[in-house]
Amino acid sequence: MTSHDHNTLQGLLQRGVAHIQAYDVYTIIMLVLFTALALAYYPYIPVASSKLVLNAFLAGSVGALILLHALTTVPLFAVLRRFYVIPMIYLMYDQVHTYVQLVHPVDYDAQLIAADRWLFGCDPTVWMGQWSSPALTEYLQLCYFLFYLLPIMQAVELWRKGAWDDLDVFARGMTFCYFISYLAYFAMPAIGPRFTLHDFNATNVELPGLWLTPWLRDIVNIGGGVALGVTDPASVVNRDCMPSGHTMMTLVNILLGFRFRSRFRWIFVVIGGSLILSTVYLRYHYAVDLLVGALLAVATLPLEPIVATWMNRIRLHLRA
Repeated sequence: MTSHDHNTLQGLLQRGVAHIQAYDVYTIIMLVLFTALALAYYPYIPVASSKLVLNAFLAGSVGALILLHALTTVPLFAVLRRFYVIPMIYLMYDQVHTYVQLVHPVDYDAQLIAADRWLFGCDPTVWMGQWSSPALTEYLQLCYFLFYLLPIMQAVELWRKGAWDDLDVFARGMTFCYFISYLAYFAMPAIGPRFTLHDFNATNVELPGLWLTPWLRDIVNIGGGVALGVTDPASVVNRDCMPSGHTMMTLVNILLGFRFRSRFRWIFVVIGGSLILSTVYLRYHYAVDLLVGALLAVATLPLEPIVATWMNRIRLHLRA
């Protein structure tokens, strides 16, 4: 390599480093962690090789987007630069459940049930059953499903306003808090009351909706690792009950909505509040999961700017 080539490569890397955002670092850390777990548990993961290839591709894609945004003024790259975190968040969710049971092969549902009974004197999902109706179930199942849409609404709004700095802050906060919730699943794996306190296969009979509920439930089940027709759903469902990510990330989205004065902020409050209620009503979570999720939301969102500032100092040091 000639000195000219070396200088060119060095300049390219410096420009790339200058455009790194904290959410890029959070994403790469998760990819490195999951790659390390895939290697550590390689004999026990049938799809370990595909995970390694996927993670290498994703890391390369992140690097390519950073460089393309740094070297060009193409608007598309500015958009992709921020919005790649949306599919990445869901890809990381899918991967985390490959490793939770390998790292921590114990379910803590009994302890969570005991905590609920100690705090509330009953099983909240059973108690809420007395207020169930098909119309309420339909509404709450729809709200639960909208969890995946609400943050995207806010991100698109910020993009359309051209609020790039706010969009970066939003992407940072969401990725940081999402990834913290994923790592928290390793602490207390649990499958939830729809399997332990209720008959999962009787859910549509015991808690019927109107029109969309069975279809939406099937989508949620498949996304949670329970394929249609599986004979032992409790053994394959994702261990993502504790903490309640739906509660944690809905609150994060609401808090950021008020910070950025989103025109949807009161919609986030109404739909998000109903969504949080739905997690217990629909038997996905114990009530204690919601409390921990809420505490994590108010603890991790203020923590993220501190972490981002620290990372920025490291980035500036690397550029020097």
